[in-house]
Amino acid sequence: MHVTRPARTAAIALILVVALGACSSAPAAGTDPKGTVQAALTAVSSGGLTKLADFTCAAKKGDPMSALGASNVESLTAAGIKPEELMAAMAMTFANIAVTEKAKTDTTATVHVTGDSTITLDKDKMRGIMKAVLVSQGKPADDATLDLVMNAMGSQLTQSQKIDEDIDLVNEGGKWLLCE
Repeated sequence: MHVTRPARTAAIALILVVALGACSSAPAAGTDPKGTVQAALTAVSSGGLTKLADFTCAAKKGDPMSALGASNVESLTAAGIKPEELMAAMAMTFANIAVTEKAKTDTTATVHVTGDSTITLDKDKMRGIMKAVLVSQGKPADDATLDLVMNAMGSQLTQSQKIDEDIDLVNEGGKWLLCE
């Protein structure tokens, strides 16, 4: 049973990253909230999850995960894992994406996104992250335990996941950015 909690913690963190990937807006697209969300999804698919920093407002630039209210990553930060390390250990692709602008003012917008996302894990990087999490929680971090955790993560998180999210954006300097 000692493997379940760390695997669940990692799963929650990765699901938050899925949401983060699905919820970004790109400064390059600028004036159209719907277009910026589409551009962000393309950037994440082609450039990796680390591209998320390019899509966050100034107040959240140093912590793109908090820009989405991703507060359930404490166990990762307590283990000395930076959000950027977690994002670098994963790649994400999107399919069947539909983006609809629901509301827009001069300073805020809400965009609805539906579709599918798939995560691919860099097993070596993720293994190191999970080892650090297990050690920080005082759990066994031997090869057998890590194998169980990695297998659970691989089978749960690399399957296609449905996206059905409302994305809140802010207009900052004429560009639409994620900043919750």
